[in-house]
Amino acid sequence: MVTEKLALHITNTSYEDFNENAIREAKRSLLNWLGVAIGAANHESMDMVLNVSKLTDSQPQATVLGRNEKVDILFASLLNGMSSHIFDFDDTLLETVLHPSAPVFPAILAYAEQQKKTGKDVLEAFIIGCEVEARLALSVYPSHYWRGWHITGSVGGIGAAAAICKLMGLDIEKTIYALGIAATDPTGLREMFGTMTKPYHPGKAAMNGLLAALVGAQGFTASKKPLEAERGFLNVLSEENKAELITEQWGEKWEVEKNSYKPFASGIVTHPAIDAIITIQKEHKLQAEEVESIVITAHPLVKELTGKTAITTGLEGKFSVYHCVAAGFFNLKAGVYEFTDEYVNDPSVKNLRDKITLVIDEKIKEDQVHLTVKLTDGREISLFVEHAIGSADTPMTDEQIKEKFVDVTGEVICLVAKNELIDLIDRFEEVEDLTSFFQLCQPKETANQY
Repeated sequence: MVTEKLALHITNTSYEDFNENAIREAKRSLLNWLGVAIGAANHESMDMVLNVSKLTDSQPQATVLGRNEKVDILFASLLNGMSSHIFDFDDTLLETVLHPSAPVFPAILAYAEQQKKTGKDVLEAFIIGCEVEARLALSVYPSHYWRGWHITGSVGGIGAAAAICKLMGLDIEKTIYALGIAATDPTGLREMFGTMTKPYHPGKAAMNGLLAALVGAQGFTASKKPLEAERGFLNVLSEENKAELITEQWGEKWEVEKNSYKPFASGIVTHPAIDAIITIQKEHKLQAEEVESIVITAHPLVKELTGKTAITTGLEGKFSVYHCVAAGFFNLKAGVYEFTDEYVNDPSVKNLRDKITLVIDEKIKEDQVHLTVKLTDGREISLFVEHAIGSADTPMTDEQIKEKFVDVTGEVICLVAKNELIDLIDRFEEVEDLTSFFQLCQPKETANQY
């Protein structure tokens, strides 16, 4: 049985089974994820959910990253999962467009803080949780995604449950129950993209996964075939049934090794076009008045996921390839500021957006684009991007991820804390006491020294 075999893998896999590259990518994933989580800590949607935690008299068990408040471990999972996805700047497994860290790290860190786990425990749990969610994603993609499920939320809760099962040291039977409880609680509709509810998905997945493991640990029963049964996760939520992908060749490679990190704070499929316009602009330094039109020729997913034209908010801008290209044209980047309400509604940005058209070509891959700028003097400047920066073939370097961490955390924490966190994560497997880690993730009065 698939679920039983998966539970066996989860319980039998340990830190010593991971190769050096998997551990390195787990640490890169943690630093990248932590940066975007801290950076978005003061978003208004975070205040709203924190208000709800106060209404329920949530107890101070775990840190809300980038804030001084502490809440219970379930709310901490929800809040930290939300904040890490608000900027849409987190990591991606490109084969399935899964954001692996946002639903898994929040659950792990909340439980690890309460239960005094080590850095090594955290990395071990994350690699296992990432493996489970990534394999599940592969087993249901693409029909699951095309049906309208936000795959990060739907499989992320099961990955989070697997990670917590490992942290808790649950036996095979209780791990099966936890996986079943998480599988019956999928989260996320793609209809919510461009609203506060999209980042709510990985937060709720983290919360669901942690709760599933805690309840399963009590002996709370669930189906012992929640993934593969006729009315189980695979068959109900997709038209694929690639169940063999969930367990085959376990340990021969690790999915975390494929993780990629965003240089731009928008939907991953917009990145080739942003990369292209920035490359053109760095060479030609064009003015908006010179541009007659910009034509983007791209993969069908670009229109499906980021084809918004009538946009008025920063969140909507993240799902508009037209806005992404306009931002890259003017600012040579597409970071946090370029997706604020203020910037989206800038008249010059809006005018350039109106000059951009999108052409779909099914022969072009997801990380490719052909972009042509037509100028008013009759010239045309074209560029084909084979592999966008941040893709598996052109990954961000360690230094680029560290620079991103410093930049995206803004003034939420001070520069001293940023550098100490970077150093701590570099040697995370050696950290026996995570107290200082969580303290560094909270803002201090010295934050204005940034």
